Amino acid sequence: MRFVIMGAGVAGFTAAMDLARRKVGEVIVFSDEPFPYYYRPQLTRYLAGELPLKQLIRRPLYWYWERGIDLRVGSPVEEIDPVTKTLRVLGHEDEVPYDRLLIATGSRPFVPPIPGVDKARVLTWRTLEDTIEITRAAFTSQDLVVIGGGLLGLEAARGLRGTCKRLTVLEYFPRLLPRQLDPEGATLLQQLIEEMDIRVVTSARVRALTGDQEVSGIELASGERLPAQAVIIAAGVRCHSQLAKQAGIAVDQGIIVDEYMHTNVPDIYAAGDVAIYRGQNWALATIAQAQGATAAANMAGESTPYKAIVPATSLKVAGVDVTSIGLVNPRAEDGATEIRALDYTEKTYRKIILQDGVIVGAILVNGSQLAKELEDRIAAHETLSDREAEALITR
Repeated sequence: MRFVIMGAGVAGFTAAMDLARRKVGEVIVFSDEPFPYYYRPQLTRYLAGELPLKQLIRRPLYWYWERGIDLRVGSPVEEIDPVTKTLRVLGHEDEVPYDRLLIATGSRPFVPPIPGVDKARVLTWRTLEDTIEITRAAFTSQDLVVIGGGLLGLEAARGLRGTCKRLTVLEYFPRLLPRQLDPEGATLLQQLIEEMDIRVVTSARVRALTGDQEVSGIELASGERLPAQAVIIAAGVRCHSQLAKQAGIAVDQGIIVDEYMHTNVPDIYAAGDVAIYRGQNWALATIAQAQGATAAANMAGESTPYKAIVPATSLKVAGVDVTSIGLVNPRAEDGATEIRALDYTEKTYRKIILQDGVIVGAILVNGSQLAKELEDRIAAHETLSDREAEALITR
């Protein structure tokens, strides 16, 4: 059997390692990046100067070869042919055959159609190459602006803090982390970030990026103009599923998979940020890892369904711990109860969401000690009374 994997991120790396350990056939991984595998969430620490490159990329190419994985970096797949079960790969004269294929191509940055986004020093952030370019730009800029106050934007702000004189984060929505926080948690987070000399502008509509060939500033719809010698666009991501769509694989925002990570095409699987499972795509490393392991098991001939895990995000923004688990912004029709504890003196916010007496979600700002316990309780669908939830977040 020849197992071919497109993508060397968390999902692709996990699947490759699992298939190699099973010793069920040849394992080939094609990556469009020039570097061996690195754990993408660690890019923030690398950007901040907290992690050297040799620790980010821990394993050389021969490490993979010794373990039965043929990792081919700088080799993007250009076409999938499900009829002949072959791939056309940049730099390969002959078509590459496969018996089973895993598409783990991840996601790509979304760039809003803002006038001026094509100017020099307007950058996106997704890969190690992007990170190196951003570092160079930051150290030669007095004013740096991050467009996007979601996970990517705030991670970028954390990594860039201290590298330039003035740092501003612009968020289109009325609050930071609109998917992960509620208004109370976002208000506290914004206050804490601003106390660290990072300016935050919410409800910020960018009208245009100004400058000649290089960006020199940002014009907002409000009329305000911000100086900027570099701009980082962190306005979300989109599944990198174009090749799959061209090959006739079912796509809806991302590649549609069943509980076995199988697509609608025989012998083709998908996992990670590029996959849509039950209408959801969370773009989280933990979910990508679990889906990669599930895909590998089923590609190897097992019948292993994916056990959906609770979406949980944890990040440290300029010293502030933020954790979001499960359902955090319930709708009125969800019939949920929200138990809150906000302490501006201690700079903490804790919220538990109950649905029919079961804990289904939580938000924590500066509450990392409680985070793992709540994540386990949510994953176990534990029952909890209002009084018990209140005691938990106020202890």
